Amino acid sequence: YGAGCYDKKASFYEFFATSAAFDLANTAITMLPAAGGYTVLPGITSYVAPTAAATPLALTDDSETTITLAAPFPHSTGSTGTLTVCSNGYVSIATGNGTTFTPVAATMLAAPQTGWWMWHDLNPAATGSGQVKFETVGSIAYVTWDGVYDFGGTSAASANTFQFQFDTSNGAVHIVFQTISTAGNARLVGYSPGGASSDPGNRDISATLPGVFALSAVDVAP
Repeated sequence: YGAGCYDKKASFYEFFATSAAFDLANTAITMLPAAGGYTVLPGITSYVAPTAAATPLALTDDSETTITLAAPFPHSTGSTGTLTVCSNGYVSIATGNGTTFTPVAATMLAAPQTGWWMWHDLNPAATGSGQVKFETVGSIAYVTWDGVYDFGGTSAASANTFQFQFDTSNGAVHIVFQTISTAGNARLVGYSPGGASSDPGNRDISATLPGVFALSAVDVAP
């Protein structure tokens, strides 16, 4: 009888089996709230380098910490006054998503807490590594991996710089990529609301984002 007339997904991701396959360096993704979900489009903001006032987070290998926001951040199921930052490249609305270092799409889709992901095995405690830093400027909360090394990295060739920007005034989220190492394990970039989510399939973000795509507030099967 044909196919259902709608198939709405609340999550998206791209899995990169190797760091060498990662093709989003020096690009950005913007997620604008829309009908409880997001409209996802090419980045409309730029990287903002942490200032001397930025707070280095006390993160070690496979660890997490909670930061307090200057104002509540609205998200798909409410708002939060804090964010939980994992050293391995993801930010969640609360604790519960763990600190594992191996990116797996099914794990992200089943994560109990809403999260934004640039998942990779990173170690801000490595000798010579940069740190993960937090700073608020105006309505924007910036969480920046500022030259953080891959796990096992020993030189600047292993450094990764990327940034999550959370706009507390409207709920927009921007993921801004700078220089990304080609070493280390796999990577996963994406977003999923808390709880079990259906698999939208692996999306080629660099091919998609010359355009726009929509995320529903919840998964809706046809």
